[in-house]
Amino acid sequence: MRVSRIYLPINHLNLKDTWIIEQPKAHYIRNVLRLKPGHPLQFFTATGQQYDAVIAAVNKHEVVIKDIVACQQEPPKSTLHITLVQAISGSDRMDYTIQKAAELGCKQIQPVFSEFCSHRIASHKYEKKQQHWQAVAISACEQSGRADLMEVSDIKSLTEIMSNNHLGIYLEPTADQFIHDIPESLQQQCHIFIGPEGGFSPTELTQFEQQGHYGIKMGQRVLRTETMAPVVLSAMHTLYGDFSPKMTGQ
Repeated sequence: MRVSRIYLPINHLNLKDTWIIEQPKAHYIRNVLRLKPGHPLQFFTATGQQYDAVIAAVNKHEVVIKDIVACQQEPPKSTLHITLVQAISGSDRMDYTIQKAAELGCKQIQPVFSEFCSHRIASHKYEKKQQHWQAVAISACEQSGRADLMEVSDIKSLTEIMSNNHLGIYLEPTADQFIHDIPESLQQQCHIFIGPEGGFSPTELTQFEQQGHYGIKMGQRVLRTETMAPVVLSAMHTLYGDFSPKMTGQ
C-alpha cells in the first residue's frame, strides 16, 4: 500500500497518540489523496521531525490520525546551506524556480525585485504572494522526501539584501569565472543571486563587485531565469554537495 506524505504546521516536539487535522489539510487528505480510515500516513512538522500514523476517521471538516510514532531514521538533510536570492519572474516561472529549488535541497529562497524585473506585484499583495510561494515549496518538500522545510522569505528589494553583507555568488553571462572556481569559503554555505529575464543592471553589477560578491557564468549560453536555479544548485551539489561521493560517503 502506497504511503502518502504531507506536511503539518505543528511545533510540538512530542505528539499524542491521536491528532485532529483540520482544513485545508483535511480537505487535501479527503478529496485529493482520497485516504480512508486504516490507510497509513506519513507526515513531517515545523520542527523537522517525521512521523508515521494511521488514518482513524475522515469527517467533513477534519481528519483524525492515530498510532503516531516518530520515525527513527530522519530523511538526510542537504550537505549544502544555500540561500537563493531570486529576482521575481512571472508566476509560472517563479513557481517552477521555487519547486525545483526545494527539490534540490535549497535552505531558503529570498524573492527580490531588481531594476530589470518586468513582473511587478502590488505591495498590498506581497503577503498573499509569499504565502502562495511557501505553499509551492511545501508541496515540493512533501513530494521529494524532505523533512526540513524550505523557507520562502518576505519580498524585498535586491538593494536591501545586498546591503546585509551576505557574501555569495551572482550569475552573470559576461563573468570570467566558472562555478568550479569559487573560493572554498563559498562552497558549502553561500547566497546565490539570480537575476530576472533581463539580467542584472550595470548598477547592480557594480554593486556586486564593490561588495565583494563572486561573479560566475554557467557555460557558454544564456539561460532563462527559471532555468538558473535548478542548474546552479545541481552544479553546486555535483562539485561540493549531495551529488559528490566524497561528501556523501558513498
